[in-house]
Amino acid sequence: MPTSAAKVEAPTDQKQVRRRAAIARETREIPASQHGRVRTLRSYGMTREQVAELYGVTVDEIERISRPYDIET
Repeated sequence: MPTSAAKVEAPTDQKQVRRRAAIARETREIPASQHGRVRTLRSYGMTREQVAELYGVTVDEIERISRPYDIET
């Protein structure tokens, strides 16, 4: 059965777009405005490792923020 739609071919001269590499930060800090949220997440049962992964920081940073409120020993 013939089709009335014309075939559309992709152009063959497409330019390749080169992506820049993401710059990895060695250490990130959580803003003071988010410290309460970190403590809340910890009190809801998230582990230090889970919160650290969420914010892209080290576990030491999470411990520093949640130390007075830490529920794990």
